Amino acid sequence: MIDLNKKRIKDVIEFLIVCMGVTFVFRFAIMPIKVDGSSMYPTLQDHDYAFMSRIDLNHIERFDIVTLNCKKLGNIIIKRVIGLPGEKIVYKDDQLYINDEKIEEAFLDISYIEQVKKDYNISCFTEDFEYTIGDDEIFVLGDNRLNSLDSRLLGCFKEKDILSKKGFVLFPFKNMKEVD
Repeated sequence: MIDLNKKRIKDVIEFLIVCMGVTFVFRFAIMPIKVDGSSMYPTLQDHDYAFMSRIDLNHIERFDIVTLNCKKLGNIIIKRVIGLPGEKIVYKDDQLYINDEKIEEAFLDISYIEQVKKDYNISCFTEDFEYTIGDDEIFVLGDNRLNSLDSRLLGCFKEKDILSKKGFVLFPFKNMKEVD
């Protein structure tokens, strides 16, 4: 009888330890997300499921993919960091300039952009604009610029709004890949 009670107590303790471990991982280490919409296409697709990292959010770099707490929409959004605190962002003729220096966006799918421009009979994938980023702010865009609600309309985001960065798409399996 005593051995049976000890086994039950041991099982309960093991279960609680596993629960606390899982809770810790999902609270402090990773964030599960489901992509909702096509604003990050073709990098991420609608209904992709991914785990994003909650670790090292104090070191955000240009072109990191991040999830953000968007208070204006009352939702979590996923976008790509284009501009960092204090920078001047200019798009002119589909070209990115940061502090007057031309910057290449190697992550963009040129064949997709050309097809979209042809399909919609447009000359620019990213409309021309200029924006100066404040201190402690970032400027984000979706990779599918024609179908993205991002900093162009929502304004800059505070660094504290960043919930996660980088990660890994797990499902659907055909889309499995690293998100960076």
